[in-house]
Formats: sequence, structure tokens, C-alpha cells
Amino acid sequence: MTRWRHPPSGRLKLNVDGAFQMDTGQGGIGAVIRDENGRFLAAIARPFSFVCSALHMELEAMRAGLLLVIHQGMMNVDIETDCATVGTALKGDFEDLSEVGNIIEDCKSYLRAIPSVSLQSIYREANDVAHRLAHLASSGYVDEYWLEEAPVIIQDVLYEDSCTST
Repeated sequence: MTRWRHPPSGRLKLNVDGAFQMDTGQGGIGAVIRDENGRFLAAIARPFSFVCSALHMELEAMRAGLLLVIHQGMMNVDIETDCATVGTALKGDFEDLSEVGNIIEDCKSYLRAIPSVSLQSIYREANDVAHRLAHLASSGYVDEYWLEEAPVIIQDVLYEDSCTST
């Protein structure tokens, strides 16, 4: 089974995920940043109302995660998302005129502001922490950000990742 992996020495890892509840139009985002040892550095979980799609939430998660990285002055960041469409949209050199086009353009701009960045798609099983944060936010259970000290609601998944990462 695919699991979360530590970033290489000298790099950080940002994992992002979005959640969307079609029946209610509610959504949520989750993002978490860890260092080369798997140590928690920061995270955010935020609910959204009047969401148009799952892609909307995936992109909002990316935007929030990138802003967290930038505001914390972090460099050398490997970014992972379990939504391949997000990676394709952000690597494209065309202007997106869809309802999420402005979010895509924001993310492209933020990616350029990070000195050393890589972006890749991963399997959902390697994105458990961000996934949990997004789903808790979409259900209205959490709206918060954390720096340096991991919240109790994700400590078990962080621990599992640190034990199984190779």
C-alpha cells in the first residue's frame, strides 16, 4: 500500500486535500507541512459554503497551503495532492477561463514565489492527514490553523505516517 514519505533532506513537504459534500454544497480544505524528519510544522483546516465542485475545494486547499508556506517564509517545498487535475492545471501554461480559473492563476503566482518547489500527484493513501483535515472542515467540525504544535485531531495519523514512511 502506498504511504506518505518523508521529503528529501533539506526539503519540506506540503500535502493538500479538499472535500466536497454534493448534497449540502459544503466543502472543506486541509493542508499540512512537515519537515524531512516528518515533524509537524503547520496546518490549516477551513470550511467553505456554496461550493461548486470537488475541484473547487482541491484548488482552494492548494491556494491555502501555498499561502501558508509563503507566509511562514518556507523554501524548498515538495507539494503533494491526490487530485491529478490540480497538478495538470497548475503545470499548464494556458489561461483557465472556468469558474475556478482565478484560483488556478493565484496558485500559479504563489508557486513562482517559492524559491524551490516541486508538485506531484499522489495516491489518496499517502495523503491521510490533509484528507482528515479537509473532511472535518467540510462537516463544520474545525476552522483553524496551527503552527509548530499538531492538533490532537491529527496526531494519530501523523504518528502512523512517521512509523510507516520509508
